[in-house]
Amino acid sequence: MGERGLRVIREFRSYYDDLNGVRRAIVHRIPVASGQRWLDIGTGDGWFALEMERVLSPRVVIGIDLARCEVELAHQHARDANSRLSVFVQMDAYRLGFPSGIFDGVGTFLALQDICLDLPSMRRLFEEVNRVLRPGGWFALATTTPEDAETPSQKLALEIYQYIRAGFFTKAEIQEALEQVGFQVEHVEFYPTGVNLDPEEAKAFIQFECDWLERAYGWQNKPDWRAVWARFEPRIRALGGLEVDAKVTFLLARKVRPAKPLSELPLDLSQEVRA
Repeated sequence: MGERGLRVIREFRSYYDDLNGVRRAIVHRIPVASGQRWLDIGTGDGWFALEMERVLSPRVVIGIDLARCEVELAHQHARDANSRLSVFVQMDAYRLGFPSGIFDGVGTFLALQDICLDLPSMRRLFEEVNRVLRPGGWFALATTTPEDAETPSQKLALEIYQYIRAGFFTKAEIQEALEQVGFQVEHVEFYPTGVNLDPEEAKAFIQFECDWLERAYGWQNKPDWRAVWARFEPRIRALGGLEVDAKVTFLLARKVRPAKPLSELPLDLSQEVRA
């Protein structure tokens, strides 16, 4: 990648770690009491779970992710933050290994498009979230909604994400799926993050994203980053850069009825990574 590319990725990851305080602002909007159990789905580097721990004073926050390397990274961040309440576990979001009704709240931050490939899979995920939530429990969902992209650069970033690995869902699709499985959407809000990569930074970002698929999930059919860059470089340069994750959509939903019953799985933390 070269030293410049490595520097760009370090800076981008540093930006992503903070996101101009958007995670913190969202967590402050969640109406919960201290001492509750929370689950973070698609925890990735663990920052959303750790923000919950700092702001909400929960009894415990469990972060789950399918990628072992992400769980290990979350563990490292938790250790650096002297976390005492966060646990990170390698687990499939569609088959949560927890009893029904055990959590007071579930959160997910910029992971929906990585977990769900289509509308049926999104509904399946929401059914599982509903199952592990207590009656009246909260589902805090932060994602990117394509209809809210405001500039050509933001729209291009979404197009590139979709080309590499991810699909996106509209607010209407998300809200309909939530309501179908027993949630009521109480609040929708938008948060700008302010990121704007110049063309060379965008190139390094594309390489990072393509390589991450194989590193995290063993995806052998990942797109070659050089081909992706060749496809999109002219448009990126014409726009002067790429606004990646420039706007976050936050939906807060409450469980108002149980979803269709699913077979319960035993609680199994045999692969947990404790802070």
